[in-house]
Amino acid sequence: MAKRVSLIGRIFGKVHTRRNLILLYVAFVIIPLIIADFLIISGVYRSEKASQEHLMSNEANAVNYTFFNQIDQAAKLGNAIYSSKYVNRFLEQQYASNLEYFEAYQSFFDDTLLNLVEGQSGLKFIIFQTNKTITNGAQFRRLELANDMGWYRYMQKNQLQKGLYFGEHSSYENNSKRAIYYFQRLNYYDGNSKDVLLIEIDYSKCAELLANLNYENGAFICDDSRVLLSNESYSNRNKDYRSIEELNEFDIDYSEDILVYGLNLTIHIEGSKQSLLDVLKPRWIHIMLIALMNILLPLFVSYLMHSEFQNRLREQDMLVARKNAELLALHSQINPHFLFNALESIRMHSILKQENETSEMVAHLAKLQRQYTEWHDDQVPIVNELEFVESYLQLQKYRFGDRLSFEIDADDYCKKYLIPKLTLVTFVENACVHGIESKTTPGWIFVRISADAENVMMEIEDTGGGMSDEEARELLAKMRAANIEMLKEKNRVGVVNACVRLKMMTDNQVYFDLDTEYGTGTLVQIKMPLKYLKGNL
Repeated sequence: MAKRVSLIGRIFGKVHTRRNLILLYVAFVIIPLIIADFLIISGVYRSEKASQEHLMSNEANAVNYTFFNQIDQAAKLGNAIYSSKYVNRFLEQQYASNLEYFEAYQSFFDDTLLNLVEGQSGLKFIIFQTNKTITNGAQFRRLELANDMGWYRYMQKNQLQKGLYFGEHSSYENNSKRAIYYFQRLNYYDGNSKDVLLIEIDYSKCAELLANLNYENGAFICDDSRVLLSNESYSNRNKDYRSIEELNEFDIDYSEDILVYGLNLTIHIEGSKQSLLDVLKPRWIHIMLIALMNILLPLFVSYLMHSEFQNRLREQDMLVARKNAELLALHSQINPHFLFNALESIRMHSILKQENETSEMVAHLAKLQRQYTEWHDDQVPIVNELEFVESYLQLQKYRFGDRLSFEIDADDYCKKYLIPKLTLVTFVENACVHGIESKTTPGWIFVRISADAENVMMEIEDTGGGMSDEEARELLAKMRAANIEMLKEKNRVGVVNACVRLKMMTDNQVYFDLDTEYGTGTLVQIKMPLKYLKGNL
């Protein structure tokens, strides 16, 4: 009887132990595998979604920049006409006859080069004016003709001085159903003037530029009710604007609000419509590895549990824990593969290798590139121009090594004054290229800026190869006589450009001087009257 009870106890003990092992197997093998798989797959999916969102943000920025650049060209033309004394005189003058007006009209376009601007930019303009002695037609129309036009009603209703309008039809009799207008009141010289400038921006060109960005995802520029522009094929100026409700057929995953000359718009970016399966397909190797682990690991653990059923429970628990740790390690190794991108890799490699000089040169190069591409203002404080000069010379020193040394010395009092952007660095570049580069022995470049009671003096000196007397006389003559026509020449056009802009800023009162000796070096002196310089600090 005792043996029978013992046997029953052993049987129930085994059943109880088996149940516990199964629970342990589920708790420490199956569940961790499921959690690890979920974390890995969801991590991959989140990484892909974040990458897609970054790409959509980049696309929205590119669309915004491309669109705004086209509008900004019209705004710059509008501001030029708005503040032009010549245009104002032409509009205010009373003409005795049509012949007198026609002659003035011809002279107006010959002198202002507006026809050339229209042809090069693709912009068309009309001035709606109230002067009854001006013959109605071409670029000058009677103001009352604008009363029935959508853009004019929009301007009047909102009491705008200038703005942007997407029209339902064109004002140029081409029966276009889509047009972009920039309008501006011409009341700069007469606050009571009712004259209005209308500039039509080439809608087809805007649509083409957006399409040429070559993004796979659809991009839409919309107002509250219409799709105004898109990189899709239906951006046809001869079709009606599509309703904003039609965007519901697209999977819009990203939107960004923009304000363009008083008009509130939204850029919508279509999503990639990627399912989880689409995301995992390119990563089939990693998925196969995970699947293999999901198959082999439970089988391996089951085998160990079966063979060590009676006396290796503790070892089985340790093995399960170790395998779970391996899964977590696999997860931590796979995730970064999808999170890192090329730019971050470059940055991290530079840091790890302690390439401080390379990092510094990249920073200087970034500053140079920013100065060349961001042209918000033509005039900058001297202190900013000197920073640019220093970045340029640091890059050149990186190139020439001990062959180039430089020194920048500027009075603090002078640093606040504004000068045309990229003028000082042009002379420094000239000294480097034509002075230091042509000389095999070490050389110096000195940049000195000082001021007295009436003038600011800028000096750029190099100890390079110098020039012959004939070359010096020719260059100094070009600097002193610099004009826009000379920019068509190929020789030293950068220096001529800088001189022209300095002359324009100082009403032709800037003074240039040049002192050079062949084989010794060159000194350029630029003297600007203080009364023409504005301060910005």
